[in-house]
Amino acid sequence: MRHAFLTDEQIDARALAHRRGLGFRDDRAIDFARLMARLKARYPNFTYERVGDDGLGEAEAQWDSQTKRLLIADTVFEGAERGEGRALMAVAHAVGHALLGHQGTFNRSPSGSPAERFSPKLRSMEYQARRYAAAFLIPDTPAVRALDATGLSRRYHVSMSAAIVRHSELRSGESATVSSSRPGGAAG
Repeated sequence: MRHAFLTDEQIDARALAHRRGLGFRDDRAIDFARLMARLKARYPNFTYERVGDDGLGEAEAQWDSQTKRLLIADTVFEGAERGEGRALMAVAHAVGHALLGHQGTFNRSPSGSPAERFSPKLRSMEYQARRYAAAFLIPDTPAVRALDATGLSRRYHVSMSAAIVRHSELRSGESATVSSSRPGGAAG
């Protein structure tokens, strides 16, 4: 399968559609346990597994498109259960690979993969997954655009650095302006 080029607007629109399709409200943070349950319910072949921290090397999470399995390192799993921003971002990044249809095995690690330096295709898919994760956790809606970075961090339980980046994306117009045809989104 050929890798599809997606614009930032397309990535943001897909993330918002997936967020709403999984029943999460636009104005609330993603709950990790609900996310995993809803992914399993919506995509019957999707599985996830908690693994020891040493089981993935330096990776925090791993998506394998062939087995449709998400592996999550213990510390990331525990952090996501507590609603910690960095852990939620790692999980959302891996989910991004899955829901964007990326083919292969992808490791989410703090330093990125050395292969990204040599493969434009891999670099593009990693960029898409990073962008997707931010858009999935912090949706692009008029109400969200009115918040500052501190408000984004507090409301959506993401790190301040992630909130600053997303705030900048939303303010700069890099992101699609989404109409609020569904105020508050679906129940979540």
